[in-house]
Amino acid sequence: MIAQAEIAGAGHLAGILAPALRGELNIVAPRRETVQPPFYRMGKRGRPVVCVVGDDDYAPAGPETWACAVKRRAWASFAIVHGTGAQMWHYAMTAVAARDVGRLLLIETTSAAAQEWGGFIRERTPALPFMGFLPRDGVHPVMPGRGDLH
Repeated sequence: MIAQAEIAGAGHLAGILAPALRGELNIVAPRRETVQPPFYRMGKRGRPVVCVVGDDDYAPAGPETWACAVKRRAWASFAIVHGTGAQMWHYAMTAVAARDVGRLLLIETTSAAAQEWGGFIRERTPALPFMGFLPRDGVHPVMPGRGDLH
């Protein structure tokens, strides 16, 4: 799985895939239309769960288009709004955080939509701790042919 991610240009995911493959955590990645991800199958044997919301493309739609967004916000013990280029240490840190908190919501988004997702987290769950990643300069994702800002 990690080798396939590397071939696909997503080697940075090894930071979270490796702990999952070792059985240290579970990962679920619902689609936009998924109302209830299969959490009844996750978290068994005391494993932490990372729910990855993949609103990270060239046309992010924001939280209102994710059918499970409100339920996942209420479910989470911690959230990360990831609005910058992917680096392996970001995902390794996510895996470590998931082990500590148990239920982690990872929102993959663009730098332009990161503020909207942050507002969504704070809207009804102001006590939910979360952190955000934004690029130091420029925007993410990078428009095709304009270079990479990681």
